[in-house]
Amino acid sequence: MKRNARAVAEGIREGWSRDKPLNLNKASKDDLMALPGVNSAEADRIIDARPYGQPDELVSRHIMSQSQYEKISDRVVAK
Repeated sequence: MKRNARAVAEGIREGWSRDKPLNLNKASKDDLMALPGVNSAEADRIIDARPYGQPDELVSRHIMSQSQYEKISDRVVAK
């Protein structure tokens, strides 16, 4: 029962994050790691390089490659 509740909560959170872009300047490490292809080390680099004026600064600051950024570009904002 507990496992089912956790699965439902994760599904709701995943659905929520699809509808609402993630703010790179405020997102937690766990939120960043929920993005496709973002691991713990990349999440740490994103956090360490804050603040961002534009989401594509992830590429211009060499935090991630263009191909990695393209996987998440529609899911992130910089506010």
